[in-house]
Amino acid sequence: MEKDSERQRFEKAFQDRIGRSPAEFIQQKLANGTEPKTIQYQYEMMAAEIARQNSCAAPPFGLYASLKKKTYHKLVRDRIPEIIEASGKTFTWETLSDEAYLQLLDEKLNEELAEYQESKSLEELADLLEVMGAVVAARGWTWDELTALRKEKRRRRGGFSKKILLKEVSE
Repeated sequence: MEKDSERQRFEKAFQDRIGRSPAEFIQQKLANGTEPKTIQYQYEMMAAEIARQNSCAAPPFGLYASLKKKTYHKLVRDRIPEIIEASGKTFTWETLSDEAYLQLLDEKLNEELAEYQESKSLEELADLLEVMGAVVAARGWTWDELTALRKEKRRRRGGFSKKILLKEVSE
């Protein structure tokens, strides 16, 4: 991200200093049987020092104590991180290599196609088209090239408007 939020700055500093995110620190302490009041005291002492050293505010203990984490391995639209941040949630993300990006785009095509097949909605069809556009660009093609090829294939082989169902061919 170009500009980290204050909470993200704090969480990065906490991670660098403690070796775990605030939520992981609290969850590990809870799993080890440490009393919540003790964990809260430890967190608040460390958080105050880390925040002071990094010129940011320490989020309250309750933000992390009640945190429920959901893990994803999913390609998402470009504005999803800012939408998640605006909702007050924390998240982690990374920028993919070109190879990983192409692999996840192919997975995303399958996901969007399955969603369209289930819902038959115009919105899901639009999502599928958006992913197709990303695949075209990622593979170094242009939308104009794709459109020209589609038109050429239609000219040579036809479209689908006649609703023809092929049933059998004999040789």
